[in-house]
Amino acid sequence: MTSELKERKILITGATGFIGKWLTLYLHNKSFQLIAHGSSEESIRRLKSFLRGQNIDENNLEYWQENFLKDDWKFPNFSDIDAVIHCAAITKVREGTLENYDKYFQLNVVATKIIGKKALKEKIKHFIHLSTGQVFGKVDKFPITEQTPKNPINLYGITKLMGEQVIASLGMMGLNYTIIRPFSVYGKMHQNIIAIITNKIKNNEELTIYGDGNQKRAFLHVDDICNAIFLILFNEKCFEKDYNLSGEKEYSVNELVNLLSKKFEKEPKIVYKKAPVNELNRNIADLTKIKLLGFRPQKTLEDFIFNEL
Repeated sequence: MTSELKERKILITGATGFIGKWLTLYLHNKSFQLIAHGSSEESIRRLKSFLRGQNIDENNLEYWQENFLKDDWKFPNFSDIDAVIHCAAITKVREGTLENYDKYFQLNVVATKIIGKKALKEKIKHFIHLSTGQVFGKVDKFPITEQTPKNPINLYGITKLMGEQVIASLGMMGLNYTIIRPFSVYGKMHQNIIAIITNKIKNNEELTIYGDGNQKRAFLHVDDICNAIFLILFNEKCFEKDYNLSGEKEYSVNELVNLLSKKFEKEPKIVYKKAPVNELNRNIADLTKIKLLGFRPQKTLEDFIFNEL
């Protein structure tokens, strides 16, 4: 199996992002040849620093610097690329405002079209597109299945759904694709809600919570996402399929604050404010479909907080 993997090359777009960098490390350790994409020299430099800090051999690793917000891309050589994992996106829900509309549309929709069409033209064996649970919006029934109607309520969710539709349309023309929707990702070095609360508590700073703090998330560790992608990669049973990915246990924001307060033996001063954009009250996936591939979440949020932070 190892010799087969060494002959397969994978392009990871957005490899400098949170999921992308851990995925690059994970697949490198599985002996794949990789092209890791980043949008700037600085982002590539940070990725290299991260990977070298993990003491990896960079012989099977190339880098592609390209700003997907530009019109003229200089693609790497696709002749020996077997798969594309498209992680590149603008992902912050609260920055999805009118001022940022063009950036969200350009990167989450237009750039997805460009890289997807290139993969189809070059007859790439498998195109994996990372979307988000935000595409479903507010739903009436939980957990959320792949068949749940999609009614996104913010710019991030809308543009990611449009990206899904772009890839599905290319699938009708012959692209072997799979769509993966991570819900509420966490892990080391992620600047998410866990990191924000942690920093506020450790620095004795006032903590702003948008809404009443009862909104819930089923957090999924980035290692589990990498494992799910590995199970899907080059699996023909997964072509033209979509998979939701979340943890199996929900935590409210208030519960998360309590866990982190217990960890650091401090309680922050909390200020509750109205959210600046539409946000979800719950976001937990039904894992029935992905479990058919043998997937089970291995990491727990409590273990991460008390043993890794």
